[in-house]
Amino acid sequence: MTAARAQPSGHTPLTIGLRPVAPYVTVKPDGSMSGLEYELVAAVLQAGGLDFRAVLVPFGRLGEDFRRGIFDGITPANASMGLPGCLTRTLLVYRNAAFALAGRRLVLRDVVDLVGYDVMAFQNAHRILGPAMTDVQVRNPRYREVANQMLQVRALFGDRTDVVIMDRRIFRYLMRSPDIGIDTGAALQEYDLFPPTDYSVAFRDAALCTSFDRGLEAIRRSGLYDQILRRWDSGPQAQNGALRNPGERPG
Repeated sequence: MTAARAQPSGHTPLTIGLRPVAPYVTVKPDGSMSGLEYELVAAVLQAGGLDFRAVLVPFGRLGEDFRRGIFDGITPANASMGLPGCLTRTLLVYRNAAFALAGRRLVLRDVVDLVGYDVMAFQNAHRILGPAMTDVQVRNPRYREVANQMLQVRALFGDRTDVVIMDRRIFRYLMRSPDIGIDTGAALQEYDLFPPTDYSVAFRDAALCTSFDRGLEAIRRSGLYDQILRRWDSGPQAQNGALRNPGERPG
Protein backbone atom coordinates (compact mmCIF):
# COMPACT_ATOMS: atom_id res chain seq x y z
CA MET A 1 0.00 0.00 0.00
CA THR A 2 1.12 3.59 -0.45
CA ALA A 3 1.32 5.93 2.50
CA ALA A 4 -1.82 7.96 3.11
CA ARG A 5 -1.69 11.72 3.19
CA ALA A 6 -2.76 13.56 6.34
CA GLN A 7 -6.49 14.02 5.93
CA PRO A 8 -9.57 14.72 8.02
CA SER A 9 -11.55 12.14 9.93
CA GLY A 10 -13.98 10.20 7.77
CA HIS A 11 -11.42 9.36 5.08
CA THR A 12 -9.34 6.19 4.83
CA PRO A 13 -7.90 5.48 8.30
CA LEU A 14 -4.14 5.40 8.69
CA THR A 15 -2.69 1.95 9.31
CA ILE A 16 -0.35 2.04 12.31
CA GLY A 17 1.82 -0.92 13.27
CA LEU A 18 2.25 -1.54 17.00
CA ARG A 19 3.74 -4.36 19.04
CA PRO A 20 1.48 -6.20 21.53
CA VAL A 21 3.55 -5.72 24.69
CA ALA A 22 1.88 -4.64 27.94
CA PRO A 23 1.63 -2.04 29.35
CA TYR A 24 2.27 -0.24 26.06
CA VAL A 25 -0.36 -2.12 24.07
CA THR A 26 -2.87 -4.50 25.63
CA VAL A 27 -5.72 -6.42 24.02
CA LYS A 28 -8.94 -6.86 25.96
CA PRO A 29 -11.08 -10.03 25.77
CA ASP A 30 -13.46 -8.28 23.37
CA GLY A 31 -10.58 -7.52 21.01
CA SER A 32 -10.38 -3.81 21.77
CA MET A 33 -7.03 -2.26 22.62
CA SER A 34 -5.65 -0.06 25.37
CA GLY A 35 -2.25 0.61 26.91
CA LEU A 36 0.11 3.52 27.34
CA GLU A 37 1.49 3.67 23.79
CA TYR A 38 -1.81 2.86 22.12
CA GLU A 39 -3.71 5.52 24.06
CA LEU A 40 -1.09 8.17 23.39
CA VAL A 41 -1.12 7.46 19.65
CA ALA A 42 -4.92 7.52 19.63
CA ALA A 43 -5.05 10.80 21.55
CA VAL A 44 -2.48 12.49 19.32
CA LEU A 45 -4.14 11.41 16.07
CA GLN A 46 -7.56 12.40 17.38
CA ALA A 47 -6.20 15.84 18.24
CA GLY A 48 -5.16 16.15 14.60
CA GLY A 49 -8.50 14.91 13.27
CA LEU A 50 -7.03 11.64 11.98
CA ASP A 51 -8.51 8.14 12.19
CA PHE A 52 -6.32 5.06 12.43
CA ARG A 53 -6.41 1.29 12.46
CA ALA A 54 -3.91 -0.50 14.71
CA VAL A 55 -2.23 -3.68 13.49
CA LEU A 56 -0.22 -5.72 15.99
CA VAL A 57 3.03 -7.42 14.95
CA PRO A 58 6.17 -8.50 16.85
CA PHE A 59 8.76 -5.78 17.39
CA GLY A 60 11.22 -7.58 15.12
CA ARG A 61 8.80 -7.28 12.20
CA LEU A 62 7.76 -3.65 12.60
CA GLY A 63 10.65 -2.12 10.69
CA GLU A 64 10.60 -4.77 7.96
CA ASP A 65 6.87 -4.39 7.34
CA PHE A 66 7.18 -0.60 7.34
CA ARG A 67 9.93 -0.74 4.72
CA ARG A 68 7.69 -2.93 2.57
CA GLY A 69 4.98 -0.27 2.67
CA ILE A 70 2.49 -2.31 4.71
CA PHE A 71 1.98 0.47 7.27
CA ASP A 72 1.56 4.23 7.07
CA GLY A 73 3.35 4.48 10.41
CA ILE A 74 4.85 2.38 13.20
CA THR A 75 5.83 2.83 16.81
CA PRO A 76 8.07 2.38 18.73
CA ALA A 77 10.63 3.67 16.23
CA ASN A 78 13.88 5.59 16.39
CA ALA A 79 16.90 6.53 14.30
CA SER A 80 18.82 3.33 15.16
CA MET A 81 16.29 1.36 13.09
CA GLY A 82 17.33 3.09 9.85
CA LEU A 83 13.77 3.52 8.60
CA PRO A 84 12.65 5.39 5.49
CA GLY A 85 10.39 8.42 5.78
CA CYS A 86 10.44 10.59 8.88
CA LEU A 87 10.34 10.38 12.66
CA THR A 88 8.07 12.43 14.88
CA ARG A 89 9.22 14.10 18.06
CA THR A 90 9.72 11.74 20.99
CA LEU A 91 6.47 10.07 22.01
CA LEU A 92 7.86 8.02 24.92
CA VAL A 93 11.15 7.43 26.68
CA TYR A 94 11.92 3.81 27.48
CA ARG A 95 14.19 2.97 30.43
CA ASN A 96 15.93 -0.33 29.78
CA ALA A 97 17.78 -2.12 32.55
CA ALA A 98 19.37 -5.47 33.37
CA PHE A 99 17.60 -7.49 36.06
CA ALA A 100 18.95 -10.41 38.09
CA LEU A 101 17.95 -12.23 41.25
CA ALA A 102 19.62 -10.48 44.18
CA GLY A 103 20.72 -13.82 45.61
CA ARG A 104 23.03 -14.32 42.63
CA ARG A 105 25.11 -11.27 43.67
CA LEU A 106 26.14 -10.64 40.08
CA VAL A 107 28.71 -7.94 39.39
CA LEU A 108 27.60 -5.86 36.40
CA ARG A 109 29.33 -2.51 36.22
CA ASP A 110 29.25 -2.12 32.45
CA VAL A 111 27.54 -3.60 29.41
CA VAL A 112 30.67 -5.62 28.58
CA ASP A 113 30.24 -7.57 31.83
CA LEU A 114 27.17 -9.26 30.29
CA VAL A 115 29.53 -11.38 28.18
CA GLY A 116 30.10 -13.65 31.18
CA TYR A 117 26.46 -14.53 31.89
CA ASP A 118 23.42 -16.23 30.41
CA VAL A 119 21.44 -13.27 29.07
CA MET A 120 17.91 -13.05 27.68
CA ALA A 121 17.08 -9.73 26.00
CA PHE A 122 14.18 -8.28 24.05
CA GLN A 123 14.04 -8.46 20.25
CA ASN A 124 16.59 -6.19 18.51
CA ALA A 125 18.21 -5.18 21.82
CA HIS A 126 21.65 -5.48 20.20
CA ARG A 127 20.65 -2.75 17.72
CA ILE A 128 18.58 -0.52 19.98
CA LEU A 129 21.01 -0.44 22.92
CA GLY A 130 24.13 0.49 20.97
CA PRO A 131 27.46 -0.96 19.78
CA ALA A 132 28.38 -2.38 23.18
CA MET A 133 25.31 -4.62 23.10
CA THR A 134 26.13 -5.70 19.54
CA ASP A 135 29.55 -6.72 20.85
CA VAL A 136 27.90 -8.73 23.65
CA GLN A 137 25.72 -10.52 21.10
CA VAL A 138 28.77 -11.46 19.02
CA ARG A 139 30.98 -12.54 21.93
CA ASN A 140 28.48 -14.28 24.20
CA PRO A 141 27.13 -17.65 22.96
CA ARG A 142 24.64 -17.59 25.85
CA TYR A 143 23.02 -14.35 24.67
CA ARG A 144 19.61 -14.59 23.03
CA GLU A 145 16.73 -12.30 22.13
CA VAL A 146 13.05 -13.27 22.36
CA ALA A 147 9.80 -11.77 21.10
CA ASN A 148 7.66 -12.97 24.04
CA GLN A 149 8.81 -10.92 27.02
CA MET A 150 6.71 -12.95 29.45
CA LEU A 151 9.25 -15.71 28.78
CA GLN A 152 12.02 -13.42 30.04
CA VAL A 153 10.30 -12.85 33.38
CA ARG A 154 9.50 -16.54 33.80
CA ALA A 155 13.06 -17.51 32.96
CA LEU A 156 14.48 -15.05 35.49
CA PHE A 157 12.28 -16.05 38.42
CA GLY A 158 12.46 -19.72 37.37
CA ASP A 159 16.27 -19.51 37.67
CA ARG A 160 16.73 -20.46 34.01
CA THR A 161 18.78 -17.40 33.06
CA ASP A 162 21.16 -15.10 34.88
CA VAL A 163 20.06 -11.74 33.46
CA VAL A 164 17.12 -10.33 31.57
CA ILE A 165 17.25 -7.03 29.72
CA MET A 166 13.93 -5.24 29.50
CA ASP A 167 12.20 -1.93 29.70
CA ARG A 168 11.35 -1.19 33.33
CA ARG A 169 7.66 -0.55 32.65
CA ILE A 170 7.28 -3.86 30.84
CA PHE A 171 9.20 -5.76 33.50
CA ARG A 172 7.21 -4.51 36.47
CA TYR A 173 3.92 -4.90 34.61
CA LEU A 174 4.61 -8.51 33.64
CA MET A 175 5.94 -9.57 37.04
CA ARG A 176 2.56 -8.52 38.55
CA SER A 177 0.51 -10.16 35.79
CA PRO A 178 -1.93 -12.88 36.89
CA ASP A 179 -0.79 -14.82 33.81
CA ILE A 180 2.85 -15.00 34.89
CA GLY A 181 2.35 -18.47 36.43
CA ILE A 182 5.42 -18.31 38.68
CA ASP A 183 6.35 -16.82 42.06
CA THR A 184 7.88 -13.38 41.48
CA GLY A 185 8.48 -12.58 45.13
CA ALA A 186 12.26 -13.08 45.08
CA ALA A 187 14.43 -10.04 45.76
CA LEU A 188 15.84 -8.39 42.66
CA GLN A 189 18.92 -6.46 41.68
CA GLU A 190 18.57 -3.85 38.96
CA TYR A 191 21.58 -2.69 36.96
CA ASP A 192 21.37 0.69 35.26
CA LEU A 193 23.63 -0.07 32.29
CA PHE A 194 21.84 1.72 29.46
CA PRO A 195 20.94 5.33 28.66
CA PRO A 196 17.25 6.17 28.15
CA THR A 197 15.90 5.30 24.70
CA ASP A 198 13.74 7.86 22.92
CA TYR A 199 10.98 6.41 20.75
CA SER A 200 8.91 8.21 18.16
CA VAL A 201 6.39 7.30 15.47
CA ALA A 202 7.82 6.67 12.00
CA PHE A 203 5.72 7.79 9.03
CA ARG A 204 6.41 7.44 5.33
CA ASP A 205 4.86 10.87 4.67
CA ALA A 206 6.48 14.00 6.12
CA ALA A 207 3.07 15.69 6.32
CA LEU A 208 1.97 13.03 8.80
CA CYS A 209 5.04 13.66 10.98
CA THR A 210 4.18 17.36 11.05
CA SER A 211 0.54 16.66 11.88
CA PHE A 212 1.49 14.18 14.60
CA ASP A 213 3.94 16.62 16.20
CA ARG A 214 1.21 19.26 16.39
CA GLY A 215 -1.20 16.81 17.99
CA LEU A 216 1.47 15.68 20.46
CA GLU A 217 2.13 19.27 21.50
CA ALA A 218 -1.62 19.83 21.90
CA ILE A 219 -2.13 16.90 24.29
CA ARG A 220 0.94 17.91 26.26
CA ARG A 221 -0.42 21.44 26.71
CA SER A 222 -3.87 20.17 27.68
CA GLY A 223 -2.50 17.80 30.32
CA LEU A 224 -3.94 14.72 28.58
CA TYR A 225 -0.46 13.32 27.95
CA ASP A 226 0.33 13.33 31.68
CA GLN A 227 -3.08 11.85 32.53
CA ILE A 228 -2.47 8.87 30.25
CA LEU A 229 1.09 8.47 31.52
CA ARG A 230 0.00 8.41 35.16
CA ARG A 231 -2.70 5.84 34.44
CA TRP A 232 -0.16 3.34 33.12
CA ASP A 233 3.04 4.36 34.90
CA SER A 234 2.10 4.27 38.57
CA GLY A 235 3.35 0.80 39.53
CA PRO A 236 6.35 0.02 41.74
CA GLN A 237 9.77 -0.54 40.24
CA ALA A 238 12.21 -3.27 41.20
CA GLN A 239 15.42 -1.75 42.53
CA ASN A 240 18.12 -3.47 44.54
CA GLY A 241 15.76 -6.05 45.97
CA ALA A 242 13.14 -3.52 47.02
CA LEU A 243 10.13 -1.91 45.41
CA ARG A 244 9.93 1.81 44.93
CA ASN A 245 7.96 4.31 42.90
CA PRO A 246 10.01 5.37 39.89
CA GLY A 247 8.74 8.94 39.66
CA GLU A 248 10.03 9.09 36.11
CA ARG A 249 8.60 11.20 33.34
CA PRO A 250 9.52 11.15 29.70
CA GLY A 251 12.02 13.74 28.58
